[in-house]
Amino acid sequence: MLQKRLTALRRMKQDFSFDRVKKIGVLWDASFENDFQHLAALNRQLAEAGKSVEVMAWIPGKSVPDRLTGLSYMRFLRKSDLNWALLPVSDDARKFVEKRFDLLIDINPSSLFQLSTLAALSSAPMKVGPDITDRPEDTPYDLMIKSAQPFSIAHFLEQAMHYLAIIGSPETRA
Repeated sequence: MLQKRLTALRRMKQDFSFDRVKKIGVLWDASFENDFQHLAALNRQLAEAGKSVEVMAWIPGKSVPDRLTGLSYMRFLRKSDLNWALLPVSDDARKFVEKRFDLLIDINPSSLFQLSTLAALSSAPMKVGPDITDRPEDTPYDLMIKSAQPFSIAHFLEQAMHYLAIIGSPETRA
């Protein structure tokens, strides 16, 4: 089912410049709720730079933790939002996939299928994710960040921001 949907997906190929990025989508596995502080810091940093962030968080339990509720930039994906094939079917998931992000950052250290599906279906011209597989050609990412085990969201985000700034910089272009 996912392969069928992916064949219809068309992504715009364009030069990437982090300075031109305005809308950023973030996929986050909230199973690691203690990592929220790093995500909140990233949101503050990007907001100060004039970039808008929207987060789609996977909630493994039935209820959203109190500290995550009320955040205007965060949407949630729960087991009840998946169909029998584990594909996200909620309105929030559909809107997230349809949104035209300039950059997608996938913080999915457990390679959860439901988050990987959203990353694959996104038409964002630049997708960043962790390099945690032995088959990188099967991932939807344009940039993969190698991370030490155990996975550290702080290190991953620091490295992602560092390399995204380098990639689009006029000083580093050949």
